[in-house]
Amino acid sequence: DIYIRPDIEDFNVVSFSEGNNIIKNGKEATLIQLDKLLELVKNQNKKPVKFIKTTQLDSLKIKAISIKGNNTYSRSYILGKLKLKSNQTISYTDFINGVNNLVATDNFDDFSYHFTPTLDGYILTANIKESDAKTFLKAGLHYDDLYKSAALINLTHKRLLFNNDLTSFDFVLGDNIRYEFEYYIDKGLYWSIGLKSRLNTFNKNVSAAILLNDDAPENTMLNKIDVDLSDFTNQVYLQTLFRKDFRLKIGAELKHLKFDSETFLENLNEETTVFENSDFFSFFGNLKYDTYDNKYFPSKGFYFNGDFNLYLYSSDYNDDFSEFSIAKADIGYAIRMSDKLSVHLSTQGGFKIGNNDVNSLNFALGGYGNNFINNFKSFYGYDFISLAANSFVKGTINLDYEIFRKNHIIFSSNYANVEDDIFETGEWFTDPDFSGYALGYSLETFLGPIEAKYSWSPETKQSHWFFNLGLWF
Repeated sequence: DIYIRPDIEDFNVVSFSEGNNIIKNGKEATLIQLDKLLELVKNQNKKPVKFIKTTQLDSLKIKAISIKGNNTYSRSYILGKLKLKSNQTISYTDFINGVNNLVATDNFDDFSYHFTPTLDGYILTANIKESDAKTFLKAGLHYDDLYKSAALINLTHKRLLFNNDLTSFDFVLGDNIRYEFEYYIDKGLYWSIGLKSRLNTFNKNVSAAILLNDDAPENTMLNKIDVDLSDFTNQVYLQTLFRKDFRLKIGAELKHLKFDSETFLENLNEETTVFENSDFFSFFGNLKYDTYDNKYFPSKGFYFNGDFNLYLYSSDYNDDFSEFSIAKADIGYAIRMSDKLSVHLSTQGGFKIGNNDVNSLNFALGGYGNNFINNFKSFYGYDFISLAANSFVKGTINLDYEIFRKNHIIFSSNYANVEDDIFETGEWFTDPDFSGYALGYSLETFLGPIEAKYSWSPETKQSHWFFNLGLWF
């Protein structure tokens, strides 16, 4: 006779990090009915309370695993999502995270489990009900200062050719047309196979240093050039879990890069000046670890993402190619200092080994964004692609104060050294040459984050506003 209905409109089945807020809303809804509940207690016969001594499990030794109900998805796929193997001791927190990871795939309508104790561990029995849904159509809107306005249409299809495969196609309409296609055969604990194709275009005033060689003609000595960039990248790769928590990816990549300008002309007889128009073939490796509780506003967790590319071939438009490599890494750590305040520390670095003549794949810093391609990096206080060189180091501190639920005031400071051969000259370990600061307001919505940031640099004495609307794509 008593109906308690908590407010859960802001949550969904994958709101795993919102447990405290969900419980809070449940408590508030219960207190509304408190008088009725107390009256109900008065009308019941009281019995002596029997206290049971309990111990909380902090780890589980799983001796064997039994999975029931899986007809389409293989045992290896399910165990891969759970990040689990037989004869393994796992913390209870890691087990719950694995369950959440499996449920978040949306491939299962129901997942339940129980543990059966044995003399030397537990037998895990999992009961699964697979989802019949195979095709999904999604849409999104986005605006940022680099790609401008964009509308996304995504088509995702499961089990196209094999039981464990996933096909995804993103098509972006707007000021800069883009697409991304990926086909992935997920083999769970074994090596998975993927194919990926991407087209990315944008127009921007670019630092001349990223485009021009030292022997460029005198009339090209400009700070910035209005340039159209086109990147067409295709990859084939293998992927697996390394030490259970690290995602390891290795593969081959064919990239076509084109930089050209209609506003800057080296030859008056030409309609455009082409700075780069080459194919690049490389082998690559990627190692990633991510325990952030929120992709855009992390308040706890650790992040590592390392990349290495070995470029072996180029169609060599500028006749300056020889074999070279690029290595880069991002490391981040987030910690909650109080209910409202969290601190996010991160550092990035990268360098080139070998040929220094190919500038089109150099590192370029500036602006604010979460979906940069190649070696473009964000940097507060400077406009997009303002600082360029073949190596860099960067550190960032974010102070995030959540004044109201999903409303963030964020103060950021970043520092960097950007210079050719920075690790050979020792410049990477000196006082930073570049710095920038930002103060912003961010709101989490169903469309994604809505953000406005004011940034300033003491070196240039210039300020920049950066805006973002919606999920980054």
